[in-house]
Order: sequence, then structure tokens, then C-alpha cells
Amino acid sequence: MAKKVLLVGTLDSKGREVAYLGHKVQERGWGIIILDVGTLGEPQCPADIPQHEVAEAGGEALSTLKSKGDRSYSLEVMTRGAIKKALELYSRGELAGVLAIGGGTGTAIGTAIMRSLPLGIPKVMVSTVASRDVSRYVGTRDITMLHSVVDLAGLNPITRVILDNAAGAVAGMAETATEVNLTQSLVAATSFGICPISAELAEPLLGKKNYQMVTFHANGMGGRALEELIGQGLFAGVLDFVTHELVDQLYDGYCSNIGPERLATAAKRGVPIVVAPGGLDCIVFNSMEDVPEELRSRKVHLHDIRVAVRTSKEELEGIAMTMAQRLGHPNGPVGILIPLRGWSEVDREGADLFEPDTDRFLVDALKRVLPPAVSLKEVDCHISDPRFARQAVDWLDEMIRSF
Repeated sequence: MAKKVLLVGTLDSKGREVAYLGHKVQERGWGIIILDVGTLGEPQCPADIPQHEVAEAGGEALSTLKSKGDRSYSLEVMTRGAIKKALELYSRGELAGVLAIGGGTGTAIGTAIMRSLPLGIPKVMVSTVASRDVSRYVGTRDITMLHSVVDLAGLNPITRVILDNAAGAVAGMAETATEVNLTQSLVAATSFGICPISAELAEPLLGKKNYQMVTFHANGMGGRALEELIGQGLFAGVLDFVTHELVDQLYDGYCSNIGPERLATAAKRGVPIVVAPGGLDCIVFNSMEDVPEELRSRKVHLHDIRVAVRTSKEELEGIAMTMAQRLGHPNGPVGILIPLRGWSEVDREGADLFEPDTDRFLVDALKRVLPPAVSLKEVDCHISDPRFARQAVDWLDEMIRSF
């Protein structure tokens, strides 16, 4: 069966726009499936998956939703039902991509559907709220957000241009869409602006051992994406060079919002992992104005507009406890590799935040609290030294081969 593009919208308010989108997608050679997530009124165009089927898939009769008149409850039911319908299409191999339109409600439902689908399936959301912070809509998924500029309240020269572009985008993506091809064993690695060298050095070393490296920007959402994809079983091993997000979470810094699973998934799933303290020497804030008053007397490094503030002994001891808790009782090999001459480009001899005595508090605390199943090794070099990358790669390779 030929794959088709799933079009999602509230047809009681956006039916004309969805019908127009369907026509434009079909002009580009793709079949369409229209899914109606509206509950307030009658649809303005026909649906292949009508609103009553979506509601029933979500566990409620459409008549009940209408009689209740509870917008929040209707959103919950229709989202659940729409996700179920989309996953059925995907499981049958019928889904070429998803294109949704909407305001706040339509965006919430449309992106929830998209977040339920695997990496690689084209996902385009035309939204009136796409100019705002859309992190809660996108999450860790490969969703393309297209700002509608004007309200999606009828067809006019401006909305037609936006919708034409959206149809072209999803059709073009569908033409080249591929799922992740695991021709080589994948190894996940983390990197960050003040600590990028370890991953750069590790990539060719991994290649020589027939691994392919996938790098995650450890900026908060990148750490969440890493944990999610580890959980999906994509990786043979993990080189978590940059665990900086753990300290930013203490003060809601630049790379916070990482969730409770950061650093925990590999150990739980039994995926071999080597962990390093990259970036634990500092907490990063968007600007000096964002630095809490109690931290302003500390050493600082002006990275660009962002500010890196030196971590304290007490904070590092607390991070050691967090690492022990999240890595403890693993179902596979776990190792922590500590470079003794600094953990980032701002934590090396002569740099703004170089404090080896403070760094030592993390190491000593880890030795006290780590369970026996977690190994710890120290390397007498900086984290950006080629020797460090080589030892990390060799150790991980040994774990993978012996596990």
C-alpha cells in the first residue's frame, strides 16, 4: 500500500485550510489521510478519520465530549485518540509524514501526535504560536515548526503562501524520508561549547574500531534527547563526556530542564557507558543579570553573552551523590573516567576557573559513595588531551566487547 501524508486539524474551525492543504499535497503526488480533532462544531470538509472515531479511540463518545463542554478534557481525549490512530497508520506502513495546523489547541494535539512517532518520519506543524518558546511542543523530536504569521481563519493571499510552503515542505521531506540505518554500531557522545574537544577526538578513534559516533549537544534538551534514544536501544555504548547539565539544574542555568532520567538510562538498560565530569567546573547562565546574587562573588568566565560561574566544593559533593544514585545498581558496565588536570577549556592551568583542589572534592566524594558495580579511573591529563579521548574510547570498546 502506498504511503500517505496524514493531515491533522480541527475541521470545525480549520476545515477550509485543511482541504486546501490536502489539495496542495496531492498536487505534489502524495495521497492524503485527513484526521479531524475538532469537537465543537460540524466539520467544514470531509475527514478520512472523523472526529467521532478519534474520540472513541481516546476512550469517550463524541456526544459526551460535546455535552460536557470541558475543553481541557476534550483536548486530553482527542489527543489520546489521535495518537492511537497515527500509530496504527505507522504500524501498517501507511504513513509518509504528518502535517498539522492549528492555534494553541491544534498545536498541542498536532505536536503530541508527532512526538509519538519515531525519528525520521516527516513532521511539519503550521502554528499561530510558533514564534514563541516551542520547546514544550517540540520536546526531543524532529518537528518542523512553521509560523503562520497571521491567524488561520480563512484563505487569503497570506495564508495561501504559508500553506503552500507547508505542503511543499512535507512533500519534499516525504520524498527523501528514511529511518535510522544501523549499518555500524552507534556510540552516543556528548559535547558542549566549553568542552567540545573530547568528542571531536573520539570520533576518528571510534571509526577505526568500526563504530559510528552520534554527538548530542549537552544543552538541556540535548541531554534529554540522549536519554530518550538510549532508551530506544539505538546505541551500543555511550561516551558521556559532558555531564555539565547536572550542575546547571541546581540553579536553573542555561542547560537545565534535563529531567530525572539524565545519566540514568544507560545503566538501567544495560548499555555500556563511560562518564566524564566535562563542564562540572561551572554553572552557566544566559547573562550576568541571571546569576543569583549569592553566586556573584565567585570566579566567573565570560563565554560570550553567557556567563560561567565556578562550582563550589559543596555543589560537587552533591553532584557526586546524584551521579552515584543515577548510575548505581547498573545492568551493564559503567565507568567514570576523571581527568586530573581540568574538566573544560575554562578549567585548565591559567584559565579563569581552574581550581584543581575544588575539583578534587567530586573525585573524593565519588570514591566514598559509588557502589562497587561502578568503576572509577583517574587520568593525569586534561579532558581535552588526546590521551583522555583514547583511554575513554578504549575502555568503552572493552566494555562493549566483553559485555
